[in-house]
Amino acid sequence: MEKNKTYGLKSFNYLEDGEITYSNLNTVKTSNKLDTGTYHLTYKDYPEYRVIVKRDENTEKVKQYDFPDSDKLDNLFSAFFDDKIKTKVKELGYYHKIGVLLYGIEGTGKSTILKKYYTDAIEKNNAIVFHINTYGYFMQCWEFIMDIRKIQDNPFIIIFEEMDSMFSIDGNESKLKKALDGPMSIDNTVYLGTTNYIDKVPKSIKDRPSRFKYQFNIEGIQSEKTVNTIITEMIGDIITAEEVAEMTKDLKGSSIDIIKHRCLDKIMNLNKHQYNKKLKIGFNVAA
Repeated sequence: MEKNKTYGLKSFNYLEDGEITYSNLNTVKTSNKLDTGTYHLTYKDYPEYRVIVKRDENTEKVKQYDFPDSDKLDNLFSAFFDDKIKTKVKELGYYHKIGVLLYGIEGTGKSTILKKYYTDAIEKNNAIVFHINTYGYFMQCWEFIMDIRKIQDNPFIIIFEEMDSMFSIDGNESKLKKALDGPMSIDNTVYLGTTNYIDKVPKSIKDRPSRFKYQFNIEGIQSEKTVNTIITEMIGDIITAEEVAEMTKDLKGSSIDIIKHRCLDKIMNLNKHQYNKKLKIGFNVAA
């Protein structure tokens, strides 16, 4: 049998524990394409030497909120998924791709913001999201994504969480440059990175428009009105307006995650007789 251009990948087998295996066999329950959704990639070294793919089953819904550059990021994603713009870029002979880097101190909501955008891209544009969880085997995971691109043309979103840690490994700066805008670049792709330490990201990565052209400093939710609204929607039926106002002052500049957990703390500390209404915490978790 002639070996195909996808290195023999024919089937994706979805297992009960969330892992997806892949092979050149047609099994009982298979798909010839990877479903839209979010996947985590790690690499299994000796003796298996293979990429492990696991679907993200985290069903917690992200609550949308505003941050200073949200309109700019909205426009970037809107433009990327605009078919007219995509066609024009291809006519010019370029790959259709953008890089966005969110930076700022820990806990300001960078990961939450990314999840909001890539979840929308999955739902509205059939995107496939890849988290590369092991920078020590970056190239093996990247080659796997390249193989998937040969099979299907869905928009790809590739996530680099805590991106600065990648460059503590010798050779990764050069590898990433090849991947972002070199011979291993991938068409129809959004690169999304986060870092708490922007100074640790090499200038060759963050200062080249063809790599991470767009950079946003995420400082948390600066609007007291927005913080107040979120708290009120979550637990305004079980605490007083004065308590909401006090929490708002303390939580200005925080991330949605910090606000959520402060609200959950309030719920957990309630006395039994205070449960006189159905609790609303602003996040829906699938059963």
